[in-house]
Amino acid sequence: MHIGLFSPSWPPAGSANGIVSYVSAVREQFLSLGHDVSVISHDRLHLGDGREIPIDAPRGSLDTLLTRIGRRVDRWQGDLPGVGRSVVARVAAVQRVAPIDILEMEESFGWCNTVQRATGVPVVTRLHGPFFLKPDRPRTVRERYAHRGRCRAEGRAVRAASALTAPTRAMMDVTCAEYDRPSAALNAVIPNPIAVAPERARWRLDACDRNHILMVGRFDYWKGADTMLLAFEKLLERRPAARLTLVGPDMGIETAPGHSIDFAGFAQSNLSPLARERITFTGKLLPTEIARLRKDAYVTVMASRGENFPYALLEGFAAASPMISTRWPGSEEIIVDGRTGLLTPIGEPDALAHLLDRILGDPDLASRIAQGGMQRCREHFSVQAVATQLLDFYGAVRQRGAK
Repeated sequence: MHIGLFSPSWPPAGSANGIVSYVSAVREQFLSLGHDVSVISHDRLHLGDGREIPIDAPRGSLDTLLTRIGRRVDRWQGDLPGVGRSVVARVAAVQRVAPIDILEMEESFGWCNTVQRATGVPVVTRLHGPFFLKPDRPRTVRERYAHRGRCRAEGRAVRAASALTAPTRAMMDVTCAEYDRPSAALNAVIPNPIAVAPERARWRLDACDRNHILMVGRFDYWKGADTMLLAFEKLLERRPAARLTLVGPDMGIETAPGHSIDFAGFAQSNLSPLARERITFTGKLLPTEIARLRKDAYVTVMASRGENFPYALLEGFAAASPMISTRWPGSEEIIVDGRTGLLTPIGEPDALAHLLDRILGDPDLASRIAQGGMQRCREHFSVQAVATQLLDFYGAVRQRGAK
């Protein structure tokens, strides 16, 4: 079977994106099972044998002018219709060069529905994070208009998808209910995959810094950076030797429509001199650098206000790192609270500070949840098990299409 996978960027090295991590993991496993796998990203088709083929048609001056106009219009329309038409053209070009049997792509902007209608290629829509579930934040008039347009396009795509997968039951149920997906539609709940890290790359209690806390994620409102920083400020009252490392790009936290505050501004306005002294903000790092920090840190935190099936969490589990996460819908399907990780309420710095104080004072608990998280990866989220489920579902999609 020739499987097409749509990815927002490629190759995966250095890309801090959960969709890219997912595509990379399933691609490698599909190839190892003897399937032909191609990744479609931007204007390139990345074949399974490592070759790259350009898939953008040459453009004249008029085409270029129309493209520029289309981009301006797109900025006001959340579904980016101009980009969607470009995606359709690229998939059609792929079919002329190296026809694929089935294409899996994300739900974002509703492009999956556009591709399916325009090309006839069997499309499996993968829920990587429905936009309607993004936590509310201050928005300008243009941002609100774009948000509504994107959600409408996303809803049309979900309702019309010939096949839909989601990594958690919670995500599948809330999305189908929100967008009135027919109950008889072809759906499957299949987790995101991860490979357990080799022993040399795993966390060990006797080798970590017991005062070191790590958070991996963008500095923004959705990832809960403010919750993490305010919790750390409170933790220092009980544990002044604690230190925090934040890893991720500085996207800023919205304070009003069209206005945001960056890390430095937030720290200066909300944190004490001691807290600022005990925090290291690295910005974006390579995966190898994050892996080293994860081994050194005593505990890794995800303070997000909403997630789908985050790789920052899975990668911590796979490295046997003790993990704390906020309790967003679906988190209980990944974390067994107290056994494979610890859960804390969303947006509550006091609760997070209390939990951090608890685990910093209980090395046995840290070791127990670290091993439990790694074992859960082996049993439920392995690339072998997930690839098998996906291939079975692809087969069902093709069989239904052949009838």
